[in-house]
Amino acid sequence: EGCETLAYAELSTNLVLATNDAPGQTRETLNDLCEEATVILQDGFIGVIGTSSGFRLFFRDRIEPSEGLICVCSLGTDVARLLPAAQECLATLAAGDAPA
Repeated sequence: EGCETLAYAELSTNLVLATNDAPGQTRETLNDLCEEATVILQDGFIGVIGTSSGFRLFFRDRIEPSEGLICVCSLGTDVARLLPAAQECLATLAAGDAPA
């Protein structure tokens, strides 16, 4: 809840591999978010950028560091619930254990 866009990305190529049904997000916009994630996560595994309407969270997988998760969130997002859920989601996707 509150996470408007969720994108799984290959950070080494700045390419979004999968996303939720994100209204208003073009492929170009998603790939721009991926480029932003690559810069933000250059020296870490979690990053955040505030915007006027919310914030963007970026996660880099610790085992597969070329893979990341991008969350575009509204101001009302429950960050305490989102952080562990997003990290678990990324670990599952990066390990190739996503449900069919």
